Amino acid sequence: MKVEPRALSAVGAALAGHAEADVVAATTGPTNLMAGVTCRDTRALYRYLTERVAPLSGVRELETAPVIRTVKRVGTLLP
Repeated sequence: MKVEPRALSAVGAALAGHAEADVVAATTGPTNLMAGVTCRDTRALYRYLTERVAPLSGVRELETAPVIRTVKRVGTLLP
C-alpha cells in the first residue's frame, strides 16, 4: 500500500494492532507498507478493508492479492 510518508509510522502501528494482521512491514519501491492479514472469507476481507483500513489517515492506495487456498499453515484456527 502507499501511505503518505508523514503517516507511515502511525499507519504501520495501527495495522500491527489489528487482530487480522499476521505481518506488517515497511518496504521500498512503488509501495512503502505491506500487511499480510487473515480473514475468514471474502466478506470479512471486504469489511476489514473498508471499515478498518480505509479510514486510516494517510493511506493513499491499496492493492490486495487474496490467497484462496492454503495447503499448510501454522497457527490457530479461526472460529
